[in-house]
Amino acid sequence: MSRLGSTLVPAATLAVLMLAALSGCATRIPPGLALDTPKAAWSAFRQHYCVRPEGKALRVRASLYYSRTRPTRRTNRTLISLWGDFDGPMRLDVSASIGTLLAHIREDRSGLLVFYPEDRKAYAHKNSVLGATRLGMPFPFSLAELGHALMGDFAALAPRRYATAEAEGENYAYTFSGGLTRRIVLDRLGRPVRLEGLTTDAQDARQWVFTIDRYEDVPAGQVPLPDKLTLSMDNGERGVLHIKSRELMLASWPARSLALELPEDIVPIRLDNGYTDETTGDIPVAHEDKQ
Repeated sequence: MSRLGSTLVPAATLAVLMLAALSGCATRIPPGLALDTPKAAWSAFRQHYCVRPEGKALRVRASLYYSRTRPTRRTNRTLISLWGDFDGPMRLDVSASIGTLLAHIREDRSGLLVFYPEDRKAYAHKNSVLGATRLGMPFPFSLAELGHALMGDFAALAPRRYATAEAEGENYAYTFSGGLTRRIVLDRLGRPVRLEGLTTDAQDARQWVFTIDRYEDVPAGQVPLPDKLTLSMDNGERGVLHIKSRELMLASWPARSLALELPEDIVPIRLDNGYTDETTGDIPVAHEDKQ
């Protein structure tokens, strides 16, 4: 329940709430409407940013700025291409700024497969999130969940009901009793600006913060999509994603476009079968080092 006291509600917000009460269901809230109650903002968020995209597949190109502070300071810039089906496999290619491919990644129901062409090594894990963590990429969510978020759908990262809600400056903050995401901050338009939670690794759970720093400019009445996103971990790792292009596709990708075929002499190393975390220093990471 909200911990906010009674507030003066503007006429536009009041009209929305009255219509909802009279109709007995959630009235559609127009995008771009400033809302002065946490309940109304949450309804707008669920309506606009927790809805499956109207398509079968996606393709996103972006630049990624990565930095860390431990065990040594490192920064780098890479380019990523993410493509796949909303109900099927996801592919991610990571390349250096000069075009050299650093990593090929595939995620499907069987887990994660990563191939480093320069090292001619491949790794696999039945859990895509834990597999990425073992490879030095501590993403708190899967490629599928990331793909949905980049297309404006945060349903997989946002519990349906919040435990508490309160004003936080010009925004609203919501907390949850458990799960991957523990806290969400929305702006007055019902847009997500910050998600916080814990990784799913029970042995070494880490706090993460997913910030939506900027939204695209769209005509009035349209729902803007995230344009710049930042993922920060409590160990000092940070990744800033700038969207360069984004495409919602009406048809699914051909199976061959989502396949990740390894060279005949490459056998994936299973990270979920007798693997020890002490060897993480010897595992390559899909980042381009910058001096």
